[in-house]
Amino acid sequence: MRTFMAIETPQEISDKVVYVQERLKEAGFYGNWPIAHNVHLTLFFFGEIDKVKVKNIAKIMDKTAARIKEFKLTAYGTGVFPLKGLPRVVWLGCDGEKMQFLYKTLNDFLKERGFNFGNEFIPHITVGRIKGVPKNWRKKISDVEYEPVSFMCNSIDLISSKLTPHGSIYTTIHKSKLGGLKI
Repeated sequence: MRTFMAIETPQEISDKVVYVQERLKEAGFYGNWPIAHNVHLTLFFFGEIDKVKVKNIAKIMDKTAARIKEFKLTAYGTGVFPLKGLPRVVWLGCDGEKMQFLYKTLNDFLKERGFNFGNEFIPHITVGRIKGVPKNWRKKISDVEYEPVSFMCNSIDLISSKLTPHGSIYTTIHKSKLGGLKI
């Protein structure tokens, strides 16, 4: 089953993503744009994994969630991947210290179970996967402004992703509520 771990985002974040998508399209960008109800903050993408790995990941999520209290995240500004060259992904940035702690804790436990992810993590919410850009694309991205939006991170989700001709269908297969020690 194709899976990833993520943080759900509220409707206000989806609205900001749609707003930024519309500004980028108007500015001449084209690509694949996630639909509003699929917007999330990805922590780890596992790809195709079996049920045993799903159970191991769920245990890691529960273990981590028991140690971390819910916290506020703020989406602000835009950025791109890769950081150099033409953009492949445009994203909304998210503030980082508590998010970085959550990522590091999960990553450490995942490494103990044989998963291999990098230590560098840029918290972000994908706006679009870019296929083409207009001239002066950097300026056009930086010209897209929006009011920052804060929301509570109170759980982490393991999500299956089924690819269809009409877009991805996401199903939450495990949810771990945060609520442990203060960070």
